[in-house]
Amino acid sequence: MNRSERRLNLLIISTLLLSVISLFIEQMELKNTIIFFFTNFLDFLILFFLITEVTIEIKQAAYKTIYLRKNVFSLLFVLFFILLFLYNKIMLFSTLGGEPSSNAIIFLIIRNLFLLLKVFSRFKKLASFVESIHVHPAQTIFMSFLLVILGGTLLLMMPFTAVGGDGLTFLDALFTSTSAVCVTGLVVVDTATYFSIWGKTVIMILIQIGGLGIMILSYFTVFILRRSMSVADKVLISYMLSEDDMSSLARTVKSIVGITFIIEGAGMLILMAGFIKNRALDWGSYLFYSAFHAVSAFCNAGFALFPDSLESFSSSTLISGGISFLIIAGGISFGVLVNLREILKARFRRFFSREPGSLPKLTLNTRIVLIFSVWLLLSGTVLVYALEHGGTLRNMTVGEQYLSAFFQSVTLRTAGFNSISFSNLATPVLVIMMIYMFVGAASGSTAGGIKINTVAVLGASVRAAWKNEQKVIISRHRIPAGLVLKAFLILLFGVLTVSIGTALLTVTETASLEELIFETVSAFGTVGLSTGLTPNLSPFGRIVIIILMFIGRLGPLTVMSAASRSTRRLYITYPQAEISIG
Repeated sequence: MNRSERRLNLLIISTLLLSVISLFIEQMELKNTIIFFFTNFLDFLILFFLITEVTIEIKQAAYKTIYLRKNVFSLLFVLFFILLFLYNKIMLFSTLGGEPSSNAIIFLIIRNLFLLLKVFSRFKKLASFVESIHVHPAQTIFMSFLLVILGGTLLLMMPFTAVGGDGLTFLDALFTSTSAVCVTGLVVVDTATYFSIWGKTVIMILIQIGGLGIMILSYFTVFILRRSMSVADKVLISYMLSEDDMSSLARTVKSIVGITFIIEGAGMLILMAGFIKNRALDWGSYLFYSAFHAVSAFCNAGFALFPDSLESFSSSTLISGGISFLIIAGGISFGVLVNLREILKARFRRFFSREPGSLPKLTLNTRIVLIFSVWLLLSGTVLVYALEHGGTLRNMTVGEQYLSAFFQSVTLRTAGFNSISFSNLATPVLVIMMIYMFVGAASGSTAGGIKINTVAVLGASVRAAWKNEQKVIISRHRIPAGLVLKAFLILLFGVLTVSIGTALLTVTETASLEELIFETVSAFGTVGLSTGLTPNLSPFGRIVIIILMFIGRLGPLTVMSAASRSTRRLYITYPQAEISIG
């Protein structure tokens, strides 16, 4: 890469960063004179960079006519942006000192959306620059989630997303977007009453993207269009799916997306029947409410379109059962779903064709997930019922008590819906919920936590140490030492993250330690349950929760891998030492 190309890439990156900053600042309610001049200076600087970029490209083109003919749409794009920019500034300075007119606001929104398109168009020009950098799957995943969160933040700051016509502030929009993309469900404003139909649609899309993953959706599109993938792309998607066999990536990705939409569609029909039975709504609302809650439940997000979450449906078998089915399906992981699909498909083929042959079996990972999931669901149901049947559940019938206990056992590990009030829950119940939330669901699922697969490996390792065995065995399978080490590393990372998050919240928040720990564990586990503390968090507290949700969604291993600077391995043997422990 020569010097002129490096300058052009630096210019493109600078324009990209300034454009993103400008998009957010334009949506903030900043009345300070210094800030006003700063934002306008930023706008003019972006315009200068755009013009300079075009000038450099024309100057470097060997054949000017061919360049102009090939880039006519890009040049018209820049020209139209300049016209919008000038009109916006004329309208702005003509109303200086007073309230901006409706036309000025409309053109500001159009210009910002136009600039957003221009920002996205930069990525194509940056492709050659990015390809020169070593591809790091964890960092790619990190950046993809971050960019989706920032895009969602910008949209939720727009006036059309709110019922009252006032978009969220930057911090509240960032919190809500992070909660949606990281499929958590913690909210600082009431989703049901604050957001318009467009705002709710934006949140639903962010949940779907966050649940499936932007990279899976991107590669699904690539496979559908029958485009080829580079080796780096295959490494990235195999890293995300924990799939060693790259030859079956296309089939795996298609199966994941297909299974997702089939399960969400089935859940949508169940929920629609439940809403029709329990609520008087128009058909459009039935469809939207069913679709929104189906996506939110399968992606384990916990966002609900009712002010009391799902407390008013605690006695509805269809709603509680439908939501539970979706949460469990989303929480057992895509790998388990694909494995179950292959087994069922093979058995159906065997039944109708009567052809002999071996059938695919449940993998060890699938068996671990299913066994631990059933055990946790049943134990959680029994514990919630035993500790709250004389408390929060006392006004319900016995059947409703068991239904609510089961529903809460399902949702407290992953999703964040609640069918009972959390304001009067006993302390032992909250402690048990924290443990279940910290564990989470299965690895490779839409849920957070340290994952039940990790707990299974930890348990087997502890058992091996207890029996003084040299190898860690699960169901007659030896677990590699490196995997055991990763499991303990995930546990340590989770404990440290929750501890640091809680310690930071104690500095600025006035709630009890019990409430702060619950909020922190809920954010790290991307569960979304709260004792009511979330809307009352200070700005610093909200930032802490945002970081915890982001870390919890990516997972400890991805965060640590993304933060690593080098992938080189040095094979050095050091002398052995004995250290007294215990």
